[in-house]
Amino acid sequence: MPRDHRVQLFGVDYVHIRGMQSGDLYITREGWPVVECVVPEKWFVGDRFSRVGRALAGATGAVYRVPVEHPVAKDFALVVKFCRFGQDTLVTAIDPVASSDRSVQRQFAGAEFLSPFEEFGNLMRLRRSSGPRIRTKHPLAIYSPATRYLDWELGRRSSLKDIHSSRLLSSQSDRHPGARINYDWERMYVLVYRWIDGLDTVQAMHAGLLSQHSMLALTDLARKRLAENGFIVLDHKPRHVIVRPKRNGDGMLSTRDEAAWALVDYELLFPLSDTDSSNRLPRPSDHND
Repeated sequence: MPRDHRVQLFGVDYVHIRGMQSGDLYITREGWPVVECVVPEKWFVGDRFSRVGRALAGATGAVYRVPVEHPVAKDFALVVKFCRFGQDTLVTAIDPVASSDRSVQRQFAGAEFLSPFEEFGNLMRLRRSSGPRIRTKHPLAIYSPATRYLDWELGRRSSLKDIHSSRLLSSQSDRHPGARINYDWERMYVLVYRWIDGLDTVQAMHAGLLSQHSMLALTDLARKRLAENGFIVLDHKPRHVIVRPKRNGDGMLSTRDEAAWALVDYELLFPLSDTDSSNRLPRPSDHND
């Protein structure tokens, strides 16, 4: 791609394409091989999205599964997630087990939802980390439709606008100031991931595939593996852990005598290290506890 279409934001490489249904599309390296599936006309045209997109059970935000035609993969689907950055998290306590660690409490007091490019950035850092491998969704693209809204329509607090903008701009310090990408506070940002087949551990328990003990054990295992990689999900819970039933319905798929699992929610995924504390926002004065 021409150099002026390439940009690196929070350590992630993108191809930036303007004019996609008058909006902006940012495609990652993971998304480029399936670019024909992530362009907005394949999933964001209103009639198709409302007819085919399915809201995901247990999701607290606007998250949808959208099947998309793929030239080879028969069951290819996207996860379409409307980013909630700038909104109140309404999270008054972090993950209950991690909350016993006072240093973690101090580090993440008042943490906000990650902005779209920070969410991809932290996820890619986790995927590249040298600790135990954690399966995640593949981050494919970020789309910002052209439609404009008022702050209150998007639920964003204007007090966070400059903070998010300055962080995004500083991540492009090697780029000419006039060519740097900035957030448009009046537009939505939609994160596009590749769908992971399976059930969350709550669904698996209700289906009789996991006991309650196994569900909690897997949730705790995911927490520990995240910590070994230097990360935490502030609202970590069983619905964030996906498992794969065997095709014959007799139990769960496993690798090395351990249930195969994946982590699927990243809007409150933060590095644990104090040296990485710049990845969280300072607590704003108008935060509602």
